[in-house]
Amino acid sequence: MPSAAQPPASRDKTTRAIVVRPCFQQDLIWVQLIYAHAVITGAGTFETEPPDLEEMTSRWSKVVGRGWPFLVASDAHDVSRVYGFAYAQQFRDRQAYAKTFEDSIYVAHTAHGLKIGSALMGGLLGELQALGAEQVIAVIGDSYNAASIALHARFGFYHAGRLDAVGRKFGRVLDVVLMQRDLRSVS
Repeated sequence: MPSAAQPPASRDKTTRAIVVRPCFQQDLIWVQLIYAHAVITGAGTFETEPPDLEEMTSRWSKVVGRGWPFLVASDAHDVSRVYGFAYAQQFRDRQAYAKTFEDSIYVAHTAHGLKIGSALMGGLLGELQALGAEQVIAVIGDSYNAASIALHARFGFYHAGRLDAVGRKFGRVLDVVLMQRDLRSVS
């Protein structure tokens, strides 16, 4: 796993160079569209109505305003085109959790299989290390979300638990998988 905040550009199946960079306000239209698709079609998030651009801007402002990472993956030759986004925020808003973060990663449905999630995860973990984070927790909606579970496992997250039947979406009862990564031992 890269320890730097910005991993080197990687090449996807179409030899497109991908860069992970900070998310800027002008990127939020892409972020909102990617997330809206995830809300409408998937159980990775338990939101049932996609937030509008104003709400996504508010969420982004909270994260970056606290100095936490909010990243996008874009084409190195057209950085205005966003393929996915990732951010981390303090796990709970209490001082005792100051070094524990929860990650969130979403990839555009048109970019699945292009290693965008891996690029974002590497960048996000690098940023969290630079901030002095000690623990990262993944709260993965839907225990059948194999792609997210596998991504986290590839980056050293271990299975920390499961919350059975805590959500309902698309007429299904859903579990939540908890995974965790200790960043203290990473050099």
